[in-house]
Amino acid sequence: MNQYHLDITITKLKGPTEAQIITCNQWAATGLDKFHVNSEAEIEFEIDGATTTAKLLWDSNFSKAAMKEEKDMANHGGVALAWFAMSVLLDYGYVEQTEIGDGVDYRFMKQEPNDDDLNFMDNFHHVEISGILQEYKTNTLKGRIKDKHEQIDRGGKRNESSSVIVTLFSQPKTVKEIHK
Repeated sequence: MNQYHLDITITKLKGPTEAQIITCNQWAATGLDKFHVNSEAEIEFEIDGATTTAKLLWDSNFSKAAMKEEKDMANHGGVALAWFAMSVLLDYGYVEQTEIGDGVDYRFMKQEPNDDDLNFMDNFHHVEISGILQEYKTNTLKGRIKDKHEQIDRGGKRNESSSVIVTLFSQPKTVKEIHK
């Protein structure tokens, strides 16, 4: 079984600052710590239909005094796990946030583009991201994945290369599905 530390994202991913990645990782750690002990868990990654299990480690040695809101744990923590999956597992090296109305949250490239090329390139892979701390009758992993595909369908990037990535923190499991 592979073993990863969530902080690998810091060295693998360009676009966000190191501080942004650390902050998202701290939100993920806060969410994961609600269900898992010793800053580690066995996580299932379902990437485009292929499932693997890995041991995930994270840093929990920080103040959580300003990280109480569960919605933010799920949202920002979901971003951290999506950034991890795209950069560490799928070798995307660059991400940037999209704009409201696109139907996706972020767009990824394998390599960081030159600033001169950035405005003219559209060979990105767009990703809609979400997180769920734990499943309830009306809020399930499967349901959230379906909702996120529908959101892409309503957005401005619906005809572009895109995926949905949703993380369930209680199990934990991260699912990435190509949007068709």
